[in-house]
Amino acid sequence: MRKRTIFTLIAVLCGIALIAGYMLLRGSSSSEQPVSATEDIITNEQILGVLQSQAQIASTEVTIRKMGIYDSDSDKVSLNPNTWKIGHRLCVIPVDIKIKYGIDLNDMTSGDIARPDSSNVVLIRLPQPKILDKSFIPQTNKKEMVSLATGLRDDVGESTIQQVKTLAFADVVEKDQQLYQKLQTEITANTKTVFKSLLKSMGLEAEFIN
Repeated sequence: MRKRTIFTLIAVLCGIALIAGYMLLRGSSSSEQPVSATEDIITNEQILGVLQSQAQIASTEVTIRKMGIYDSDSDKVSLNPNTWKIGHRLCVIPVDIKIKYGIDLNDMTSGDIARPDSSNVVLIRLPQPKILDKSFIPQTNKKEMVSLATGLRDDVGESTIQQVKTLAFADVVEKDQQLYQKLQTEITANTKTVFKSLLKSMGLEAEFIN
């Protein structure tokens, strides 16, 4: 009888130990779950970092050629060939101006990214494209200079060439709006395509707002 009582007591203790172990394991599992869920949430700052790492696709370098005109009779330079008059000694000076144009992703902040209702849709506001770097020095090749002279022509000096470079550079930076409109359309479209692909790989859907 005594042996039976001891056996029963041992069985009860084992049962209690199993139940306690199960409850402890369940409690541990449930307490770890929110931490895992928190780690899975992608923040706006993380999205911004991913987008800003793609700076090279949001810009392009272009070289623009301007044709400078030097009229040795009037000793004036121009970018307008219509200023040349018949009988004048003329020199055409090609000038190449390089600029970097595009979207400066460093202008973006986490405020330009929104997740309405914590959904997988990400609203993105892109900065306006602009000239990112205009520090490149205008270049000209004397071998490409063309003389359209009637009679002898004095050699064009470095100061005259520099005047043409200055005019050409100012014309590109300030007036080439048609070119910039075309570049803006292309760069913005390419940037949106890449961003959509990036966010899709993260399980998110990109939409763009103004």
